[in-house]
Amino acid sequence: MKKFAGVFAAVSLIAGLGAAPAYAFQEPELVQAEAPEFPRAAQRREIEGHVVVRYNVSADGAVADVEVVEASPAGVFERSVMRALEGWQYATGPGAEGVERRFDFNFGD
Repeated sequence: MKKFAGVFAAVSLIAGLGAAPAYAFQEPELVQAEAPEFPRAAQRREIEGHVVVRYNVSADGAVADVEVVEASPAGVFERSVMRALEGWQYATGPGAEGVERRFDFNFGD
């Protein structure tokens, strides 16, 4: 997977959407992550959108059981997000269930 390049529109990561309050839920430390690539077809057509995913973090720090909770527009950005999450690594430890994260695909201001 290529590293996210500044040429592409910004893809922002927002943690904790719909998650329990910070005192009740603590996401393990994210130690390796690459932003999803902005799909070329969406870039050419100037399509912006977002994807919200929910997943578990295993004790070895791997992302598992990823499910798309919301995608707008549907069918455009999900695959890019899923591919990026395959390379994510959290610190080893007790793991976590039900981590939600939003990925925004926008052309900069």
